[in-house]
Amino acid sequence: MKKSEYIANPNLKLKEKLSVEELNKLALDDIEELILQSEEKYHKQIRELVEDFSSYNYKKIILLAGPTSAGKTTTSHLVRKELEKRGKKTVTISLDDFFLEYEKRPRLKDGTVDNESIDSIDVPYIESFTKELIETGKANMPIYNFIKRAREPQTVEIKADENTVIIFEGLHALNPKLFSDMSELSYRIFLAPNVDFYLDNKLVLQAKNLRLMRRCIRDTYSRGTMPETTLSMWKFITDCEEIYIKPYKYTADYIINSTHNYEPLVYAKYLKPLLEATENNEMANELIEILNACEKVNKKFIPDNSMIWEFLVHKD
Repeated sequence: MKKSEYIANPNLKLKEKLSVEELNKLALDDIEELILQSEEKYHKQIRELVEDFSSYNYKKIILLAGPTSAGKTTTSHLVRKELEKRGKKTVTISLDDFFLEYEKRPRLKDGTVDNESIDSIDVPYIESFTKELIETGKANMPIYNFIKRAREPQTVEIKADENTVIIFEGLHALNPKLFSDMSELSYRIFLAPNVDFYLDNKLVLQAKNLRLMRRCIRDTYSRGTMPETTLSMWKFITDCEEIYIKPYKYTADYIINSTHNYEPLVYAKYLKPLLEATENNEMANELIEILNACEKVNKKFIPDNSMIWEFLVHKD
């Protein structure tokens, strides 16, 4: 939804509600239609925000932020494709590449590295990089290696002319510590699921825990991290989101609800076995109980351009 809409109608800020019983019924009646409608709801938002952005002829930067597992990577890709349909050149830049060296990041009280803080990002580097890119049409971007926990010795040259839209994607993209001198040139997007799921009229799955499901399955298949580790970090991650990310949600020019209504049905088939392999984990058991109430849906029904593939893998 556009900023003008949620300012005019504060009720739009409320989370949507969805009945698991109704969802199961829709799945049994016609799962392909349920998925199609969910996908169209998401893609319609992409088209609408690009239309809104395009109405500002002077803006050339898009800042796309959201909490973990919101779907930022796929969304930035789809925004880019929609812009290119309109004849715009684009370049997408991940703020993750501007991470400080591991030993230079802030520490928590117990001495562990705080990876969630805005202070883990090299803010001066981002600002000088962006200024140089806009003023000269090119700039050298760092490459961060997450396995080595360090920057690569080489950089990559990024080019952008007057017709290029520069898309910055990352957790902290809307933080006022970043791009403060570029506010007039910037269009701000916030992305997160915004649907709570109810069973027997009781809240059983909050929007933020839909992200937890996404992250558990993605971490297992793509990062080699089992659910126990993801679950153990979740409270710390969400606590940090309240400090560093959510306060800037309503500074956005457009807010995307990235919920795909059929998601829990897919996770009932593919995430539930992973959670069942954990031992005596209360949070895992709560998620399992929710997924037990959901019909199981095969991922073969999910279209290739779905954001949900950001969290699943195509192979079985």
